[in-house]
This record gives sequence, C-alpha cells and structure tokens, in this order.
Amino acid sequence: MTLSAPPIDEYEDPFIVMNTTNVTSHPAAYDEPYTLDLVVPLTVTYVVIFVAGILGNTSTCVVIARNRSMHTATNFYLFSLAISDLILLVCGLPFEVHRLWNPDTYPLGEAHCIAIGLASETSANATVLTITAFTVERYIAICRPFMSHTMSKLSRAVRFIIAIWVFALCTAVPQAMQFGIVSYKDNGQNVSACTVKGVGVHQVFVISSFVFFVVPMSMISVLYALIGIKLRTSRVLHPVKKLSVDSNERASGQMQYRNGASQRRVIRMLVAVALSFFICWAPFHVQRLLAIYGKSLEHPSDTFYLVYIVLTFLSGVLYFLSTAINPFLYNIMSNKFRNAFKVSFCYIYD
Repeated sequence: MTLSAPPIDEYEDPFIVMNTTNVTSHPAAYDEPYTLDLVVPLTVTYVVIFVAGILGNTSTCVVIARNRSMHTATNFYLFSLAISDLILLVCGLPFEVHRLWNPDTYPLGEAHCIAIGLASETSANATVLTITAFTVERYIAICRPFMSHTMSKLSRAVRFIIAIWVFALCTAVPQAMQFGIVSYKDNGQNVSACTVKGVGVHQVFVISSFVFFVVPMSMISVLYALIGIKLRTSRVLHPVKKLSVDSNERASGQMQYRNGASQRRVIRMLVAVALSFFICWAPFHVQRLLAIYGKSLEHPSDTFYLVYIVLTFLSGVLYFLSTAINPFLYNIMSNKFRNAFKVSFCYIYD
C-alpha cells in the first residue's frame, strides 16, 4: 500500500516515512510527477503485475494443494509465500493505482487505513521470514542431513509456518499503529491521506528495515554460501561418474546422481527467489532510510529530492513486481513445478 504525504508547510518534517513507498511533499518534486506521461504507463504496469500476480500465486497454491507429490516442506513454505504475495497485491496495488489518479483523496476511513497497513506489514514480514525459513530448511537438509529427518517433517514445517505468521502479525502491530488519516489544505483544497502520523515512527521503521531485511538477507547469503560449498565438495550431491561392471553399483550411482541433480535444481530455484526478493525490496528499504536521513537535513537539495522521487516510483514498481515474479521462477527453473502446473490445469479444463 502506498501512502501519500501532506505538504511541507503543514508539518515541519519534509519527509514522511510510509508503509510501502514514500512521496515527498516538496512542491517542485511532489506535483510534477503526477502527469499522464507517468501515470498511464505506471497504471498499465500495475494492472499487468496485478493480473499476473493474482493468477500466478493462485495457481501456485492450487498446484501445491492438489498434488500430493508436491507436499514437501519446501513447497509448503512456497505456498505460504504465495499467500503473503496475494495479500500484498490485494491490500496494496488497487489503492496505489487510486492514489496515482486521485492523489488528494483517500477513499476509505481511518480504521481501514490502519487495517490495510497491518495486513501489508504482516505479509511483508511473513515474506522475508518464509524465505529465511526455507533457506534454513535447505541448509539443514544438505549440510546437516542427520538433523533433516526431524527438521524437514511436514508437520514441523506447518508449525513453523504458523509461528512465522503469528510472529509477523505481532511485529507488524507497532508499524500499523503509526498509520492514520491526515487531513490538510493545499492551495485551498481539502486533502486527505492515509499516511504515517504516529510518534517515534522513524525508530520503528529503522528497526524494521534492520530486523526484516538486513539481518535475514545476511543470514540467507551465508547459508547459501555454505550450501554452495557443500554442493561442490559432496560426492553424494555431485557424484563423479565412473565405469563399473557391477549393475547394482551402477544403478546406485545413477540414483545418487539424479538425487544430486534434483537437489541442485531446487537450490538454484530457491536462490533465484531469494535474489529476486533482495533486488525488488532493497530500493524500498533504501527509500525508507533516505526519508529518515532527509529529515535531518535542514535544506535538502533539489538533487536529493529528485533522487528520492525516482527511488519512490522505482521502489513502488519493484515492490509489487516481487509479488508476481515467483510463479514464473518456479515454472522456468523447476521441471517438477512445470509438470505439476500442466497436469493440474489440463485436469481442470478436461
């Protein structure tokens, strides 16, 4: 959900930290971007992302639910990820499009503003926690195989997913309580915005960026580096082909080779998911921190405002793109997912 900011002369802070994307209220930077040359392409982009995201994530949930062969711990985490992406799309993108065309009005009340903020922050937190969880699950399965028999059980994965959503909800409450409807006059016109108006907002969002982006991405990077080292050195996951006259030994070697190849394909897909998350969400967190840094500047330069505005719209598009890209990655990088998609939807249409 994108929240708009009141003008600079209504508040002493030139930057307002918002839920998803931020819009500065500096007159030279705030009014100019809302032209048809920008609004129309952005609207088309958002509509494409919305349709692709709804269809892709819904299909992912259906495929995992309908195919018992897809009932693995990793796929359950991907199911949870699809749910969080759906919530982010539904709660955020329609209001973002409305704000592009009607930046001076918010169509609903304060309770709705807070509820949408809570849902968006909960889903955002659940997304990064889910990505971290399936990274840990893969690390244990490959680097600590003796632990994987207990850690990778479906029942345990379900409990972890429930715990992730409960924790994500609890940690989203302090952020959501910062939101509300702010009304003010701009050039004699009444303006209402769903934005941040709480006390201590900057500390809340700095902590959020650290806890739900910097720490998890650092942990994910380390774990995938360790997984990569294991994959390169393990005879089981990357066996050496050798001639053998023993048919049993040859069959065993072929089975190990197929299992190792399957593991590597899964890892490549999950790395792609984590990498796309980092690329799409890094501008969002940089923008939040840039807004907080701008608050400490007495007279931010026009260049600073320009960078901030460009980052605002870029982070908005990438933020929503992150909710739609994962199903495409599954189909491109996983034969199992691709075949399951074909089987599920051929069965539905037949």
